[in-house]
Amino acid sequence: MATKLSSEQKRQKLARAAMNVIWRDGYHAATIQAVATEAGLPAGGVFYRFPKKHDLALAALETMEGEFVPLLESLSSSRSVADRLAKFFDYLDAMTPRRVSHGCPLARLMLDMPDDADFAPSRRTGQAVFDALINWVAGQPEEGGVDRKTAAKTGRQIILRWQGAIILAHSMGDRAILDDEINELRALAKDLLG
Repeated sequence: MATKLSSEQKRQKLARAAMNVIWRDGYHAATIQAVATEAGLPAGGVFYRFPKKHDLALAALETMEGEFVPLLESLSSSRSVADRLAKFFDYLDAMTPRRVSHGCPLARLMLDMPDDADFAPSRRTGQAVFDALINWVAGQPEEGGVDRKTAAKTGRQIILRWQGAIILAHSMGDRAILDDEINELRALAKDLLG
């Protein structure tokens, strides 16, 4: 007999489903029914927990934030900066197939969101995830002795180049583009640390 899900478990399942559907189909093409089907729950539950479509966008972004921030914290447990960055680039490598097939879930949703007040909380959440990512990456070389200005610039460049490679690899269906860029970014980080 299947275990009955709590209300919070259903909400989390729907939020994860919203993230997956929006990532796969885009925000504008995502439907309440598609989210319900992805979650294996009735559509009424989606309407109950997320009465407006922008509520689904926020839930999807909060799900991403709830995964990225702990991931970065777990990477920080490594003793050396070089080890932390190596694990970070290993994570990027592991995510490459999905990034090539669907692009970046965070960037896709941020670009798809309408520019109106209903999406302001979603936009702030998405920006906070990118900020956390950039700041974590920038913090590594700084901790390794690189001056703050250079470390901040490098952190932005690494995320910018990775995102650009995702867009190009996804657009062209060519994994080698993203693989090559991640390898170049590994080398950049290694050279920066000396």
